[in-house]
Amino acid sequence: MPVSIKLEGEHVDLASPDEISAGINAASSVFSQHKVDPLACALANEKLETDQPLTKDDALLCLIWNTADDKAFRAVTLNWLVRDVDIRLAVSPS
Repeated sequence: MPVSIKLEGEHVDLASPDEISAGINAASSVFSQHKVDPLACALANEKLETDQPLTKDDALLCLIWNTADDKAFRAVTLNWLVRDVDIRLAVSPS
């Protein structure tokens, strides 16, 4: 059964259609890479969020869900914080 992947949340309206598409594609790529059904991942994540017991398979699906969610978020917000600021990490001897 095909499922529809979407993005939701308080600030989703700030994203352009291209950013939304990039986020959905990023998440879809994660699900495809792991050969899992996004709905199965969402259901496992729902169990986690409602403190239901998880099987080992559920836990793996939750990790995949979290990865897909993170990739989608990063793809959508990629250019939101672009600034012309020179800040970088450096180290020096003590």
